[in-house]
Amino acid sequence: MFHRRLKILLLLIFLAIGVILLRCAQVQIAQRGHWSERAAATQKRSRLLETTRGRILDSRGREIAVDVPCIDACVDYRALRPAATDQRWLSDQARKRLLTRMGDEYRKANKTDRAAMLKNESAKVLEDIDHLWPVLAQLSGQTLEQIDETRRGIIRRVEMRRRLVWYASFARALKRQEQRDPPPWYRAWLVDPQGDTPELDDFDVRVTEQIEPHVVLAAIDVKTNNFLAKNIDRFPGLVLRPSTHRYYPYKDAAPHVLGRLSRVTREDLDSDPDNGVNELRQYLPNDLIGRTGLEALCERQLRGTRGRELRDTGEERVVDVQSAQVGKDVRVSLDIELQQDIQRLFEHAPSAADQPSDTGHPMHGAAVLLDVATGNTLALVSSPVFDANQVADNYAALAVDEINTPLLNRATQAQLEMGSTIKPLVGLAAISAHVLSVNEGIECTGYLVLNGHRYAAGRCWVASKFFTELGGHVAHHPVPWDDPHPTGFLNFSDALQRSCNIYFETAADRLGLEGLSYWYDQFGLGRLTGIGIAESAGRLPNSYLGPSRGKKMTTWFAGIGQGQVAATPLQMANVAATIARNGLWMRPRLIDADAPKLGEDQDPAPLPAPSATADIPDRVQLPLDPAALAAARDGMVRVVNSRAGTGKEMHREDVLVAGKTGTAQAARFSIVARDAEGRILRDQDGQPQREFLSPSTTTQPNPRAPWYTATGREEKDLAHAWFIGFAPAKNPQVAFAVMVEYGGSGGIAAARIAQGVLDTAIEHGYLTADKSAPVANR
Repeated sequence: MFHRRLKILLLLIFLAIGVILLRCAQVQIAQRGHWSERAAATQKRSRLLETTRGRILDSRGREIAVDVPCIDACVDYRALRPAATDQRWLSDQARKRLLTRMGDEYRKANKTDRAAMLKNESAKVLEDIDHLWPVLAQLSGQTLEQIDETRRGIIRRVEMRRRLVWYASFARALKRQEQRDPPPWYRAWLVDPQGDTPELDDFDVRVTEQIEPHVVLAAIDVKTNNFLAKNIDRFPGLVLRPSTHRYYPYKDAAPHVLGRLSRVTREDLDSDPDNGVNELRQYLPNDLIGRTGLEALCERQLRGTRGRELRDTGEERVVDVQSAQVGKDVRVSLDIELQQDIQRLFEHAPSAADQPSDTGHPMHGAAVLLDVATGNTLALVSSPVFDANQVADNYAALAVDEINTPLLNRATQAQLEMGSTIKPLVGLAAISAHVLSVNEGIECTGYLVLNGHRYAAGRCWVASKFFTELGGHVAHHPVPWDDPHPTGFLNFSDALQRSCNIYFETAADRLGLEGLSYWYDQFGLGRLTGIGIAESAGRLPNSYLGPSRGKKMTTWFAGIGQGQVAATPLQMANVAATIARNGLWMRPRLIDADAPKLGEDQDPAPLPAPSATADIPDRVQLPLDPAALAAARDGMVRVVNSRAGTGKEMHREDVLVAGKTGTAQAARFSIVARDAEGRILRDQDGQPQREFLSPSTTTQPNPRAPWYTATGREEKDLAHAWFIGFAPAKNPQVAFAVMVEYGGSGGIAAARIAQGVLDTAIEHGYLTADKSAPVANR
């Protein structure tokens, strides 16, 4: 009995040994390649190679945004997580410091003493790592919380990268498993076939980024670099590494248009089209993204593609390299030096008072210069400006400056009543809608008269400004004294020349609130232009929500650019360009689709339209009456080139200019009231209180807001100054709009800056001067 049991036991043992041998043969012979690959994979480390952002070039090929060399302050990843610091790395750092400081004394110490010294030094290393963060915060002018957020962002970035590599390795193994032939029957009988199925936990990996330094302070200045380099031994894990950063060579030229970069947010990561699709293109925490302006508009083109390096840590060699691809260059329509010259006009803007000898002072406002033929934006100026290279450091201060609001792009985002610059559009609309004929004369008595009823609310500017001097005789445009209107019945051209409120209030009344709004919309008002950067839509008259009895007055005022209507300087420049093109509306461009190629593999790819403006067409021929267009041109020429014109300041002997002035009544300027500690003051209902500033006058300038000026004979009037136009009048090359906040008269303050805009356009070759240009009705 015993012998039988022993034989059975031995038989079972031999069977078990046989199974083990078969399994060994399977692993070492049949699956040798698979397991060799798995073993080799554990010694491979992959790391990403950073790329360089593409350049932004102006229309003449000048660099206006470029990545340049710099030094970054980086910290080893293993020092970024003090609570989970790699003990081996920590010991290595401590040992290096002991050897540097003690040399043979440490080497010759016994094992117990060396262990004690190493433990004490490791604790000091951790203390020095903790001390590093407040030092970096102080040197960079950041808070400790901001430095901590950067540190946490690096950890998230590396963890995301590790998980991507981890799962990619698992997915590849799983795919190989699925592509293999089914196992033979005996293998399934001998071993569990599920045992070869890859398990996710088996592929947990370390990526190279876990043993490398990462950028904590980018593009440090010379002073910071010198301090850190001198004291680098005090800060374990700190590395000063060459890198690149974004640089804007023209500094404060066009900062609103160029935009800025900032770190990606959670929303950016979630909405990234490359997320989970292309590891080398997708955003990772702490990456920079174009946040505003051209940097945002051209983000997909400017952003390069990372490379990847695969290194064998066992043999200390590079196995494979996929080179990084530099971002594409983008050429834009702006002429940066033209832009710079126009900006300077706002730095020394003339006084709103009629004093040609005035040397000027800084004013807020905007100027837009468009190429009539192409719609290209040649200059898009907003004042005040700031240095685009310093915006990251100064952003907090810029953002809370309520008086100057320097971050606001006034050319595309300041939506203001445009005053009389809207009048050419109103006349064109009324005549094209057949509610007014081109030569129909409307009598100006100084007051609006409809169906025999005189309305005190509708007054011509002659009645408003010269009632006393004229002894109440304000009918028939007796101003200017040496060129009164011969009959007092004004047609479209006459009304433009003299900027007659009565004519255009009458035209607006005939169109009605909805009709007027329809034509404003046709010219691109009340909606985005589609230029591609942040802009405001403005406001149409039909946005009025008051009582029905107020609709009539709203319509009249909207017909002279006041009340329930607002537009941006860009929109008004495009109105002028549309008239110059005989009614062809074109989307203003910042990216010239016809720009010459920039070299091999550097042609600017067609840019997708921003999602918010994707349905805006590139061009639309408006159904305008040809005779009305001819009259509009004639009237705008007479505005500038006749004694009775309101824009005589724009008259030139070398170019025949067509234009229209605008003086839009403005509200008192106010800011949120705050106490000495900067806290917002609130009323009893909890609403923020407002502080109304005093406007600057010739005798009492306001140093807080010198640009906030009161004008008029008694210096009590508050108005925004506008001027729009195109030149040359007979064969237009450029169209323009100028807006000066609280500049007073459009015929003076805005006209003088507009004159400088045309001077620069001639100087830079965008407008052809002709000394023999005819003078109209001067």
